[in-house]
Amino acid sequence: MTIDRLTGEHEAETLNRIAETQREVINTQLIHAEDVTKFVANEVKQKIAESPGMPDKEMRRFLSSRARAAFQNAVGNLDVVCSYYVYYADELNGSEENLWRVRPAYGEDYEDRPLGLVSAYPADDASHTSWYKLPVEKGHGMWIPPYYYDEQQRFLLSYVTPVFKDNQLVAVIGVDMDFRQLLTHIEYLPTYNAGQTFMSDLSGRTHYTPEHPDGIESTRGGKLISSKGNFLVPNTHSEELMRYTWNGKEYDMAVVSLRNEMALLVAAPVHEIYAEAMFKIIQLCEVFLLFGLLSAVFCFVMSTRMTKKLTSLTKAAHEIAAGNFDVAVPEGGNDEIGDLCRAFAHTASQLKKNQEDMEMRTYHDALTGLYNRFGVDREIKAWWPEAKSAVMINLDIDDFKFINDLYGHAIGDEVLKKLSRILLSYFGDAGIIGRNGGDEFVVILKDISTVEAEKRIADFCNLPKSFTVGERGKTFSVSAGVSLYPELADDLTALFRQADEALYGVKLKGKNGYVIYDSEVEQQVMRTRLGFNLHNVSCSLPAAILIYKIDPQNTLLYASGELLRMTGDESLDDLQHRTAGSVLALVQDKERSAFHKESESENTKIFRYHLQNVQRGLVAVEIRHRLELHPLYGTICYAVMVERE
Repeated sequence: MTIDRLTGEHEAETLNRIAETQREVINTQLIHAEDVTKFVANEVKQKIAESPGMPDKEMRRFLSSRARAAFQNAVGNLDVVCSYYVYYADELNGSEENLWRVRPAYGEDYEDRPLGLVSAYPADDASHTSWYKLPVEKGHGMWIPPYYYDEQQRFLLSYVTPVFKDNQLVAVIGVDMDFRQLLTHIEYLPTYNAGQTFMSDLSGRTHYTPEHPDGIESTRGGKLISSKGNFLVPNTHSEELMRYTWNGKEYDMAVVSLRNEMALLVAAPVHEIYAEAMFKIIQLCEVFLLFGLLSAVFCFVMSTRMTKKLTSLTKAAHEIAAGNFDVAVPEGGNDEIGDLCRAFAHTASQLKKNQEDMEMRTYHDALTGLYNRFGVDREIKAWWPEAKSAVMINLDIDDFKFINDLYGHAIGDEVLKKLSRILLSYFGDAGIIGRNGGDEFVVILKDISTVEAEKRIADFCNLPKSFTVGERGKTFSVSAGVSLYPELADDLTALFRQADEALYGVKLKGKNGYVIYDSEVEQQVMRTRLGFNLHNVSCSLPAAILIYKIDPQNTLLYASGELLRMTGDESLDDLQHRTAGSVLALVQDKERSAFHKESESENTKIFRYHLQNVQRGLVAVEIRHRLELHPLYGTICYAVMVERE
């Protein structure tokens, strides 16, 4: 019963964890497609609102060119996106200005294609009109259910948003994802031979697999039946496994909802889930049966001599059956009863080892050996009712993504293990240490004074932390957010939230340190989260932004859309290709040496140069810059420039 119960709990956690992981993979791509479409739609809305009347032909051409650049920058590295478009309403006679770019095949570049009129197709032709009519009828952006589009010869999953002016439709803007390719991103369950993962609509009547992206409906054998014989509707709000019958076999299934109003189902056959448990139970029964037969033989032959040891051995067997694997098995001599005692002790040891291994995998992180999220929750749950005070520390590694990108994930794993050892050495005697995932860690110091806790945290943050690449040492730093119970937080939920807010506050102050939560930190975090990212801000500023590295080539790192307008390039990739990645190629030859030297001079001075424009020749500009030291790139120059009259 113990093995069966632990197996059920473990497999429920495993299937739900796999479902959550797969949902994050898919939702990340869906959110990216949504964000790109919304960004382009908002930019079109803004331009339309600024102009009188409905957009004319020139305005439509301009909007399409802006949308093309925005889409190209945003979806260039998202392989699952196969096309994007701006379709103007038929009433505007704007078919010539429509934008439709299609990726013919995986790995190939986008190409322009003509986008025909929706009105040319019958009203009931859903494959050619649903992407247009549904969002227009709803009046807002939405995900279109999967459909086959013969002009691309693909099954598509589209996010489309309409653009209106004065309640009149101007255009629809959308992104198409290759639905079959998206389905292939769903991994088969590595633990089970017959496990599978697939999508379903929320009614459960149609489900989708890479082999059937068109959907298997109930009339084609796709109807899922519960173990009670009822029609199965996916319950995306429960973490409990659902049991259903498919082709005469029982499956346990974890269900989660997706961003596009579909469900992700992770299923594993019941007989496989419990096969190992049944095997261990059969082994245990066989061992007991063997021991019983041997005991009967020995009792018959040597009953008077073996009664005492057999009584002790029977008592130990009952202890093991009750779940006590630390039972003391009586020692035997060199005869058969001695061999039996040693075999029984080995069996108890193996059962204990199997139980400990199962518990270790469930509650500990495989890479660092620290508690995982389930382990931290279990430890806190056991201790919290008796807690008098607590210090919560949420921390992560600064710029960990750059470490992975520059040195590889193997080095990144070594950095995570190095930080884990440091955390154990500083806090291992005082609390609970766990890894939430990625480079995020949590430390809960139990019943410790605020003064002692802050001293430990300060010593930990000030300690030089390093890792080795080849034979060269590299340093890294961490940021930590701290909250206190009961001084700041009233309960465990508030303690977690405040530590997370404080960690965000450290990032706002430049990383590499710690911050103890207070109301001012929370207000600063809230204000920052209402801000804009660099791309959004740079697209709206009336000045160009240029970021480059101070080295012999003045290596180009970033250029805003306004700078691309000044240089006449269509995209940052075109600018990188034309200049071979060097900012020096932007200015005329006689100014290059001065440009390189002056980049290292005082930050407040204004410089004047002539940029090389691919269409207009030289463009006169004024530049103001600032130099900053970056931990990975060295000295970086941040420059703002405007065009001179």
